[in-house]
Amino acid sequence: MISSSFKMRCLSVILLLPVTLFVIYMGGMVFKVGCAIAFGIAIKEWLRMARQSKNIIRDAVMGSIYILIGFYAFILLRTEFEQGLFFTIVLLFGVWASDSFAYFSGKRFGGAKMAPKISPNKTWAGLIGGTLGSAFVVLALDYFGPMIGAKMGLEISQFAPLVLAFIIGALFTIFGQIGDLAMSFYKRRVGVKDTGTLIPGHGGILDRIDSLLLVTPFFLFVLWALAG
Repeated sequence: MISSSFKMRCLSVILLLPVTLFVIYMGGMVFKVGCAIAFGIAIKEWLRMARQSKNIIRDAVMGSIYILIGFYAFILLRTEFEQGLFFTIVLLFGVWASDSFAYFSGKRFGGAKMAPKISPNKTWAGLIGGTLGSAFVVLALDYFGPMIGAKMGLEISQFAPLVLAFIIGALFTIFGQIGDLAMSFYKRRVGVKDTGTLIPGHGGILDRIDSLLLVTPFFLFVLWALAG
């Protein structure tokens, strides 16, 4: 039987996904304003948690810098490349695939916990499922992207050799899990379950972008390296 919380999570995704993709597609000022709003909410959530810490100023400053770097990398990814829209789609779909495959693999196979004291629901089976899921999605987007772009009148080229695209996709999950665990560790440290209540079934914005905050700078540096 499907739980009510899972239904709520799915409903939130259905409502937010079109808005998110529209803002990213529009680019320009619409995209930057959308990022500014999300950044403001994320900082507010972080500062609310930091107030529960024993070292408020240190945690507030370091956490804010970490969030700023993630958002700035996301903006650069979309705005500083000719294929910025495509790269941003690769990033989002890769991370979403990682989260989804990890969730369903963990539910289906269970097994040993990955970090029971930090995030009790994460399993090694989930990590493997998420890694394969993101790897194949990034590989597929790299391979089929130019074909789909041609049909839509967009100039899209492969951003990496297919083997490298597969590895990059797999690393999305590794970096994403590190970011996720880091946020989970801090939440446990300050005694909160979620970073906020903005998104029903998910928590706050930081609960949804904790993986992206680390994956985005990684992907940005990879693209810079590939561009020479």
